[in-house]
Amino acid sequence: MSRKPPRRRRAPRSAVRREPPPRANPSQRYEVEVVKGLEEYARREIRRRLGKAAQLEGGAGDGRVTLLYDGSIRRFDEFRTITAVHRVEDFAVPRPRALLGHQHLTRLLAAIRSVMDARPAGSFRTFRIAAAGAGSGVFMRLRSEIAAATELEATDSAAHLQVAVRRGAEGGWQALIRTGAMPLSARRWRVRDMPGALNATVASVMASLGGTRPTERMLNMCCGSGTLMVERLGMGKAQSVTGVDIDATALQYADANLRAAGHRSSVSLALGDCGRLPLPDASMDTITADLPYGMLKGSGDIAALYRATLAEADRVAAANASLVVITTGRRALLAALHEVRRWETHAAIPVSLPHSGGYITPQIYLLRRSKDFRARL
Repeated sequence: MSRKPPRRRRAPRSAVRREPPPRANPSQRYEVEVVKGLEEYARREIRRRLGKAAQLEGGAGDGRVTLLYDGSIRRFDEFRTITAVHRVEDFAVPRPRALLGHQHLTRLLAAIRSVMDARPAGSFRTFRIAAAGAGSGVFMRLRSEIAAATELEATDSAAHLQVAVRRGAEGGWQALIRTGAMPLSARRWRVRDMPGALNATVASVMASLGGTRPTERMLNMCCGSGTLMVERLGMGKAQSVTGVDIDATALQYADANLRAAGHRSSVSLALGDCGRLPLPDASMDTITADLPYGMLKGSGDIAALYRATLAEADRVAAANASLVVITTGRRALLAALHEVRRWETHAAIPVSLPHSGGYITPQIYLLRRSKDFRARL
């Protein structure tokens, strides 16, 4: 009589290890750093430049956008509305000390090497670990391991290779590796910088709001060191670009930056007051301005300056012209708009920018000439 084989006992349900299901899209995950308030413009640019190769996830309204992408990270250098892109590596560990274990450390170093290998030799010379408790023994050991594996010099200040370590949103820890030796917002053409110069990614959005037609006649009032003009010409040709500023030094800086960007021959620079422009009537299709914020003592009557600027912009604006400005002086601008009555607000975009260890919250305004202002006077 044959005996039945003994039944195998099932492992308790709690002892069965369940592997997480594979992601539908196995692409590498990146965190896209954006100026707060400009997330949607960053998403549009990612879709336009990367097309179906990119998959966007979450991160609404917090200065971050999650991107799944399996192409070359050098494509990220094309972005104009993005501050930086970071490769994300997730580690299911309870504390940072576990990153020093062979398996996790090997994966982290491989991710760092992948970023470095995608760039020309010598692009990275220094590195920095950014983390809460970065001076602790654990992070100092991690720093030594990265230095030995990459032969880069460790530093506590700005570095070419940036590695941030933080808690993951769903547990564990994350390492974020910046994919370039410079932030994307640090334009190479900026050879002369002025205090308070407009953030280049913000300028890129402002320039796009006005339109980028090859027949466009663009005026940059209060042009400063030329950021808005360089960003506009980086999007394509224009019929004419004119920059006006009352500060001769600012015009010298604009001249240098335009030359470095290869756009000097496309721009006319003029010394002048924004309230009395050396330009003929109805000669401009798009007008942009980084208006003085009036945050410093002795800044003068900002409200009066804004009124004069809006009135003069109306004089030189052609039919259907756009006016794109940025300012923290919201009340002064709205009061000037109420008095001048030449312009209607089509969009107001609040942004958050680092300033003196904190943040300022200016707004970008897209204005268009009012067609019936005479009836309201």
